[in-house]
Amino acid sequence: MDNKEKVINPRTPEKVHHDISYMLQTGVNYVDALVEYARKNDLEIEAVADIVKKSSILKEKVRNEAVKMKMVIREDDKDITELC
Repeated sequence: MDNKEKVINPRTPEKVHHDISYMLQTGVNYVDALVEYARKNDLEIEAVADIVKKSSILKEKVRNEAVKMKMVIREDDKDITELC
């Protein structure tokens, strides 16, 4: 396969959500699903965090789960990504 045949698969928040949806249906939380997505796609977790930052929906889902899992101190933290 030469370079012309390679198709670049852009990673959008919607694509990431679609790719992890099967894990979410089995009860895996967003945080674990995103970590597994990064592992399976040989990505740094920071790359996945950058994708999450682009989506207010994904960011809110991660924030809600982080609060439930006591990974953040307060629910009213302005930006979950600033806590890392």
